[in-house]
Amino acid sequence: MKKAFTLAEVLVTLGIIGVVAAMTMPTLINDQRNKALEAQFNTAHSMISQVLTQMGSENIDMTKMYCGASRRDSTENIFIRDFAKYFKVIKSEYGSTADLTKLGYKNSYFNQSAPGHNNFNPDSHDNGAIILSNGMMIASSGCWWQDGGTGIDFIVDTNGTKGPNKFGYDLFYFQFGNDNKLYPDAGDYMFATTDAKKVACCNFEKANTCSVPQDTGVSCAQFALTNTWPHDEKKKYWDTLP
Repeated sequence: MKKAFTLAEVLVTLGIIGVVAAMTMPTLINDQRNKALEAQFNTAHSMISQVLTQMGSENIDMTKMYCGASRRDSTENIFIRDFAKYFKVIKSEYGSTADLTKLGYKNSYFNQSAPGHNNFNPDSHDNGAIILSNGMMIASSGCWWQDGGTGIDFIVDTNGTKGPNKFGYDLFYFQFGNDNKLYPDAGDYMFATTDAKKVACCNFEKANTCSVPQDTGVSCAQFALTNTWPHDEKKKYWDTLP
């Protein structure tokens, strides 16, 4: 006589499998999401670096060209217009883009890196924006961080209107400095000049911790680039995103 599993044994086995799956699936899904976000970040950083290198080679002083006294705080959005020429753009808006619904986003604002839905400073994306053929969105922040208007600030949404639309995940702040070099964030130019301040401006635990509260998340690009978790340097950034 052949032995077989009883219905009760099958149900118990299925129950155990279900519990294990319930415990492991969120981790697997999170890991897969983080790998996708990392790949998108690396693609964006490489693409922008190449374009800005080309732009810098064609202009001796980029910041003087775009951020000189006569153009500082300009509403003409000259930089983002010229920037767009180097990409395959499917949508552009060269007026005020403080309201993201103009670009097809569901919400008006991006979110800080902290938990929840805490609005990020709309000044980060109010100077015109473009959406590329690969879905990436680049928005200009203007030239107003440093005295004299040096340093061109802009943000990148690595996957465009797709979620989570949150700094430190798919949103990162960059700056093209007055030395014609790309910086992964504005930390060396703005208020986040110490390690403590940089962590405060890339906080995944609490909102409004940056020197400018609404800018929490602004310095995450440098941590993403070095793959170092801001709250624990022994951990890797892209493995630790909550």
